[in-house]
Amino acid sequence: MAQPMTALKSRKTRSAQGASLPGLHDRTGFTFLELIVVLALLAVISSIIVPVYIRSMNGIQMRSARDSLIGTLRFIQELSVRESREYRLYIDVKNNLYWVMRMAEVVDNEKRFEPIAETWGAKTQLPDQFVITNLKARKEKPEKALFIACQPNGASDKAEISVRDSRAKGKKYKILVLGPIGKIEIQP
Repeated sequence: MAQPMTALKSRKTRSAQGASLPGLHDRTGFTFLELIVVLALLAVISSIIVPVYIRSMNGIQMRSARDSLIGTLRFIQELSVRESREYRLYIDVKNNLYWVMRMAEVVDNEKRFEPIAETWGAKTQLPDQFVITNLKARKEKPEKALFIACQPNGASDKAEISVRDSRAKGKKYKILVLGPIGKIEIQP
């Protein structure tokens, strides 16, 4: 019952290799065609995902700028009541900026305002796509910017800020400050 050594050796070799089809060689890499197919699939997937990602980032920037502007306005409304001092939110439409000033003193029945040293009061640049198309608010001559005043009694100037997203077609909304009650609304 002794089997010849060569037959036993070939049997072990076949079982170590597993079941294989005749004519196929062992290979350890990818063919050029497989690499090209994978790269083509990645290109198609990226061409779909990148525009969606850019649109979503643009939307996040717009919401962040809007929320920051509204948050600053609400904050100065609260400060004006707490400190019994008038605060103003200035908006420069031409340069796409806003900043805060507070009343420092009254000289000869004329209010004088000072800039805020804290970061929330500094000039803040709005994103390029945040386009203010219309602003209805009071205007002060020396500043040449429109402003919304927040009074110590909790009232604010009535104002309307119309905004358009220059990168997204048709994206418009209004920020309304409803005057005496100081309520702020966003309308699509």
